[in-house]
Amino acid sequence: MSKNKYLHIITVVLVLYGLSNYDLNAQQLPHFRNPFFNLYVQNPATIAVSDVPDIMLEHRSQWIGFSGKPQISTLTGKHLFRDDMGAGAYIMSDNYGLTQKLDFSLNFAYILKTEQFNLSFGLAWTLTQYKLKGTEISIYDPNDQIINQNMDDKTWKPDANAGLFIYNKDFYAGFSILQLFKTKYTFFQSTNDIPGLIRDHRHFVISGAYNIDSEQDIHKFSPFANLYLVSSTPFKFDLGVNYTYNSALLSSLFLSKSDALVFSVGYKYDRFYLSYSFDFVLTRIRTVSSGAHEICVGIYLSQKQSSTKDSSPMF
Repeated sequence: MSKNKYLHIITVVLVLYGLSNYDLNAQQLPHFRNPFFNLYVQNPATIAVSDVPDIMLEHRSQWIGFSGKPQISTLTGKHLFRDDMGAGAYIMSDNYGLTQKLDFSLNFAYILKTEQFNLSFGLAWTLTQYKLKGTEISIYDPNDQIINQNMDDKTWKPDANAGLFIYNKDFYAGFSILQLFKTKYTFFQSTNDIPGLIRDHRHFVISGAYNIDSEQDIHKFSPFANLYLVSSTPFKFDLGVNYTYNSALLSSLFLSKSDALVFSVGYKYDRFYLSYSFDFVLTRIRTVSSGAHEICVGIYLSQKQSSTKDSSPMF
């Protein structure tokens, strides 16, 4: 059996199971690999992570070798318009199999400053388009009356995220709650006596890192961890270390539980940066997948003036 047919069968079984029970719990939210450039999507309070505004474009392609593989693209931007306030926005496209999500988010953060550290409170308002692509279903019997292959449907729903972020130049720690309102997406109401229902669940993310600097601040090691908690799904975590040379060259190696060993490398030149990561898959899917690729490009909109306690363990 070919890899494409294998993926189609899995997808159809999941769709049929969800719609036959009329209540399908949402899958895990996207997990990015470039460990210090994706905090903003996971926690709105991290607008405060840098006093320099930036714009970032990131793309992740997973399960290389499969048709209908997960692909995620994000465009983000953030800016501290006051010493104690910041705002940002992002657009994220998440495609996998027969489903497609398009997220729009507006974020706001308020920062309390102390002599030892800063504490940021963040809130994000989101609007999501969720789409099911029935026309792309592959089935064994084209005359099967249970599935209408000519039927696509989409819906728009609002939601919100919230987070806390404590940091100085030596460390950061964050906690966030995503999908606060546990949004319900209802499909096929006008063409089916019993519509399909997909329900989001709250996601809890805990993240942290600590800086270990050399005397000349040329070498910097940052052990970090990300914990992901969602009801009715296995506990996941990322655990690894990041290395930065002369605030320009960045690399990291970390383990994503029950998923992959991930290597990342990045470089900053003037106000521009570029990073790339690759997944060495550890699960049984490695026999049919060559891994995952993720690339991030961005620009700082102004030069960083100095390194202070307001800085984060990043470039």
